[in-house]
Amino acid sequence: MKKVLAYTIPVLLCLAVGAISSYIQTPALRSWYPTLAKSPLTPPDIVFPIVWTILYIMIGISIGRLIVVGDMSIVRLWIFQLLVNFLWSIGFFALRSPILGLITILILDVLVFAYTLSAFSSDKIAGWLFVPYMLWLLFATYLTGYVYLNNRPNTTLRAANVTNTTITMHHNHYDMPALPYPADALEPIISKEAIDYHYGKHLRGYVDNLNRLIVGTPYEGMAIDDVVKNTNGALFNNAAQVVNHDLFFNCMTPYMTEISPRLQRAIVRDFGSFEQFKKEFTAAATTLFGSGWVWLVEDKEGKLSIVTTPNADTPLLQELNPLLVLDVWEHAYYIDYRTSTTATAAPTLSVNGGILSIGKRWTRD
Repeated sequence: MKKVLAYTIPVLLCLAVGAISSYIQTPALRSWYPTLAKSPLTPPDIVFPIVWTILYIMIGISIGRLIVVGDMSIVRLWIFQLLVNFLWSIGFFALRSPILGLITILILDVLVFAYTLSAFSSDKIAGWLFVPYMLWLLFATYLTGYVYLNNRPNTTLRAANVTNTTITMHHNHYDMPALPYPADALEPIISKEAIDYHYGKHLRGYVDNLNRLIVGTPYEGMAIDDVVKNTNGALFNNAAQVVNHDLFFNCMTPYMTEISPRLQRAIVRDFGSFEQFKKEFTAAATTLFGSGWVWLVEDKEGKLSIVTTPNADTPLLQELNPLLVLDVWEHAYYIDYRTSTTATAAPTLSVNGGILSIGKRWTRD
């Protein structure tokens, strides 16, 4: 009976810690984590709970073997690393801090490596049972480090390269840009139904048309920003709409973010105050006639201004650096405002509702 408890209690304890950690991580995984720049090696979300469950069972069995042989010093080390594992979930997910996540997971790496070596000296099977966890932990360290290195704000407003797009290409075929958050993350300001239509149907239509129209042209295989700058007609319209929408969806976030001090100073310098900027941006959106876009842009001297463009036009053609954009085409808001008597209600609410943040396509500020 004691031997059964020696295996059962550690396994249940590991699974309990995993369940609590998952509870802590869930809000961040729904809202914060999808908005981050993540490694191309990041597995699908479903992989994580499956892998962790298997690993926790193996860890529990490993501890059980050490308890049976009576090596309690290693068991205490295991309890300590379990606590640090828990702290990693709190720092990275609950506090949403990549640097805290990176620090705690590096400490965890050291503890797990020390435990694995110690376990081998007492019971080789107990040591081998911990090896998969150690390898997975190293991979998790890489993913955490990637998030930390690729989501820090830049110190300048202007990006080094205006063609830093999230739109990728495979075999001369432009991929559909990824939506950086779940479709329902912006509710109640923008509904899931509106996102499904705007992103899933309208943007998908532009991407499909672009891939169809560009076949056999001199622009096939060209970076999409260069296609925008060197074409006209239907090819330009669809390429520009893909680029414009890519920035638009990346300008929105399901959680409130602070404006960087440098950008705050630039807005105050060029608009007088942040409130005045919002007032002018809202006025530009609500008075734009027909379909088009409202932009916050930066010129080559670093001066900020608000510009509007009709249809698929873009500030890229004027060598301006777009920092923020609002889609004023009807398809951006008609789903949520189809019964409204005020056609300009949607863009006004979107700006004042705090749903727009500085985009990360051309700037990390």
